[in-house]
Amino acid sequence: MACDLKHHARNCVSMLNLKSYVMNTRKILSSTLLVVGVLGFVACDKDELKNLTKEEAQTQISAGEQELINKSNEIMATDGYKIQNYFYNFNSPFLVKSNSVKGVGNYKKQEIMDFANRHLKIRNSEIEFHFEHFINVMYFYNQAKGTHTWTQNGWSYQNSPSDKVVVKFPYPSNSTSNNVTITYYDYTSAVVDGQTIPTGIKVKIEKNGNQVFLLTYLVSFTNLSKYSNTLNVSFGSFSILEEVNIDASPNNKLVVARKFVFRMNSKVFYSENFTASATYLSDRSANLLINGTQVMGPLEFRMKVEGNTVQLFGGQSDPNQFYNLSLYTTRGDKVGEFILVKEVDTWELYFKFNNGEQVKAETLLPNVTEKIYSFMLGSMWSINGAK
Repeated sequence: MACDLKHHARNCVSMLNLKSYVMNTRKILSSTLLVVGVLGFVACDKDELKNLTKEEAQTQISAGEQELINKSNEIMATDGYKIQNYFYNFNSPFLVKSNSVKGVGNYKKQEIMDFANRHLKIRNSEIEFHFEHFINVMYFYNQAKGTHTWTQNGWSYQNSPSDKVVVKFPYPSNSTSNNVTITYYDYTSAVVDGQTIPTGIKVKIEKNGNQVFLLTYLVSFTNLSKYSNTLNVSFGSFSILEEVNIDASPNNKLVVARKFVFRMNSKVFYSENFTASATYLSDRSANLLINGTQVMGPLEFRMKVEGNTVQLFGGQSDPNQFYNLSLYTTRGDKVGEFILVKEVDTWELYFKFNNGEQVKAETLLPNVTEKIYSFMLGSMWSINGAK
């Protein structure tokens, strides 16, 4: 994690523009994500918990690393994952329709869409889900209703059915028939503060008549400053749940909460939970508080970030004053903690065993560290809403 979380000047300095974001949120906010809750720590008798030795810690770290690798491989082997990724890179049948909607000057819908795009992704160097690619159809659903069929000459279109969007195309690319069907249905909308806002959609993917992927997305508005949404996805033996609550209604304060749970055969193997709040003090200053946990197989990363944005992102202070980062087993035993060590002009993330020995995090646990970077930056990104 280079300087301030991989140059969090790059990713987070726009926190200083929080006031305008909070004010804009009241005016134009929309539907999108991010989360609830700081976790429940494991119900164990405290007397049974312990600080792991270096050897015990290394065993747990190896198990966590291997869990991420194994699950990544299993995810990428499913038809549901492969087809959603393939379709994202396919020649879109909605290009003209989506561009026409953007071009009509519908600024609010575009703002909503942009905000959703930033947070509906699971960041991983190999795995890429494109849930936003499916959800975005909500914003031009009425123009896209009908059937879009791939031919040798490109997309053909029929204006039926009148209540669904159907897309047919070949998979894989050398398939001789349009054996995949994607159906967008159960579209809903609501009038919020005098504006019609999309509030829900379902998307299913079928291959050779068999369902291999299902996505359900719902948004609930109190008003344009306070809303929540829920995303459910299932494919193969995997399921994903994401719940998000955003509240910009208090004076000069923004609160974001996100819960993300990834299961295989109903058993959790990865999750993220955080609450983040920013209280605006001036045009260039806000108090930030983030609490969160992240489960990766047998490991649980715990994070607390607290401080003023000027100190946090100004580059003059020791970030260890503001970051409390530790690693436990999901049972509650302490594996170690993370600290930031200055190397030349950047702050690098190090892992510190319970015996005091330190090692560069990316060297000891590369896959876990990558997910930790993503989790930390994602929580900060959610609260500043920067573009």
